[in-house]
Amino acid sequence: MKEGQEHIPQVCLTLSEHNQSWHLEYGQEIHDLLHLPRLRVTVRHPDGSSRVYPVFQQNAGIYGEYSQYMKMHGCACCSLTSVLAAMRRDMAGFMPQDTITRVEKTTLPRWDYEKNYGKSVRRQMPVSLYGISQILKKESIRNNYVMHFERKTALEVIDRHLRSGNPVIFETSRIRYKGNHIVSLIDKKYAGSYHTMIMLGYDRDGRVIFTDSATRSWAGKGQRLKWADLKELMNYMFPQKNTENNPVYFHRRRDTGGFILVFAWDKIENQVQKNIDKMMFFPYN
Repeated sequence: MKEGQEHIPQVCLTLSEHNQSWHLEYGQEIHDLLHLPRLRVTVRHPDGSSRVYPVFQQNAGIYGEYSQYMKMHGCACCSLTSVLAAMRRDMAGFMPQDTITRVEKTTLPRWDYEKNYGKSVRRQMPVSLYGISQILKKESIRNNYVMHFERKTALEVIDRHLRSGNPVIFETSRIRYKGNHIVSLIDKKYAGSYHTMIMLGYDRDGRVIFTDSATRSWAGKGQRLKWADLKELMNYMFPQKNTENNPVYFHRRRDTGGFILVFAWDKIENQVQKNIDKMMFFPYN
C-alpha cells in the first residue's frame, strides 16, 4: 500500500543551528504518536526543504507475504526503507516489502538475493550494513560505511556527523561494552540479538533522537522514536572484525558491524562535515 492511500500520523523535527552545530527542535505533542505502527517523521531544514522518514513497526503485520520475515528479521529493511524514502522522491511511498522486491532484488547480486530468500523464513537474514551502503551508493545517496573502528575516535566522528545535521545508520547487539571491554553478554536493551536503527540527530539537550522498528517495554509510549545519550548507544555498537569478508546479507557477527554516515543535506557545508572524510579508517581495537 502506498503512502497517501491512508492517513499516516506525522511528527515534525526542525533543524536549528547554534554555534555551527545543528540540533532538532520539536514540540511535546509528538510524544502522543510515537507508539503507532507507522509514522512519518519530517525533518525540516531552515531553507524550507525537508526529508520525510517513514518509520515502521516490525511486527505490525502490514507487510503482506513478508510480514513474518519483517517480524523476525526486518529492522535493517525498515531502516533502509526509511532512508531511501527520505532521500529519493520516487521511493517516498515505499513499504519495506517494496525495498525487498524492487530494490534488493534489482541492486544486490542475484545469487545472494535468491539464496537468502530461497530459504525458510526463519533462516532468511536481513541485509547487512555493507549491503545497505552498497544500495545507497547505487541509488546515488552519499554515504560512508565505517566497517571497523576504535571507540573513542568513532564517538568523535559520529558526534561531528550528527552536529552537521546528518543521520547515521547504526547496528547494536545484546553485548554491552564499557570502553573497549565487554561488561555484559546478555543486555537486550537495544537488541534481542542484532538490531539496525537510524540516528536522526541531537535534540536541544544533547540526546540522540533515533528510529526504532522494535517495541521495547522500557520505552513506554516512546517507540518509533527514542532518545539516548550517544555514549550509551556506543556501548552497544561494535566494529566488524573480519574486514576481508563483506556479505550483503547478515552472515555471522565477525562479518558485520560498524555504522554508516549518510549525507542528507548538501546545503549544510560547515567545517565539521568537511573534516569527516579525513577520519574514515580506524584500527580495530
